[in-house]
Amino acid sequence: MGRSYTINCLGYGPAVDGTRRVFSAMNRLEIEQQRYRAEKEGVKIIYWIAQTKTGERVLGTDAWGSQLDRNVPHVKTITCPVCLGQGRNGKYYCPVCNGSGITTPGNEKRWRPWQIEGMKKEREANL
Repeated sequence: MGRSYTINCLGYGPAVDGTRRVFSAMNRLEIEQQRYRAEKEGVKIIYWIAQTKTGERVLGTDAWGSQLDRNVPHVKTITCPVCLGQGRNGKYYCPVCNGSGITTPGNEKRWRPWQIEGMKKEREANL
């Protein structure tokens, strides 16, 4: 059996046809990426709920407290330099931006140069 873990923050969109869209994030960058994905899909995240102590720090709220999306801090982001904002690197999602198309400045520096070059070559081969 696999491991299970608790997601730090859960974002909720409006209910459509009795179904509520849920977005999960572990940190502020992932919150920003989920906002971007939701915006591309035409969904607006209304509020976020912290499920852990780390989630409370990320959102700046109490235990299991909710925070409106507009009150959650934003992170400066740029278009992903590897996938050029596509979110896909060839036939797989881009690991640098987690498939969202945006990342923080300098995030690609966490990867080895040969890894970045390989991902860029794969993207160019599949254009």
